[in-house]
Amino acid sequence: MRRSCSLGAEEVIDYRAVRFEEIAREIDVVFDTVGGDTLDRSWGVLKPGGRLVTIAASVEGTSDPREREAFFIMRPDREQLNKIARLIDTGQLRPVVDRVFPLSLARQAFEHKAARGKAVLNVVDSGVVVEI
Repeated sequence: MRRSCSLGAEEVIDYRAVRFEEIAREIDVVFDTVGGDTLDRSWGVLKPGGRLVTIAASVEGTSDPREREAFFIMRPDREQLNKIARLIDTGQLRPVVDRVFPLSLARQAFEHKAARGKAVLNVVDSGVVVEI
């Protein structure tokens, strides 16, 4: 099942209705956030020379050279975060937020499993001072 997306995707595949590898072909880049079976199935949709990037912690210690090369871990970078903030401020990037938690509920935010979007910690109005 294909449909348009307000987030800017040209095509969206509803993974609950169809397996993505039945539709996706000759993909330049796959960004995997799940790992496991989803990661395994993602290799087959890449075009020759295509790139797979994964942040799935399950592959962090893998011996598979393809998965080792695909694994990416984020490191905080002030300049990049400022660029992302500007993209959000100008409306060029629109994050999807499921729920906002005060800092005092950080554990609950971490354990929260959103159906769509991300859990966000509000560190400004929480009454806790955070130095960055």
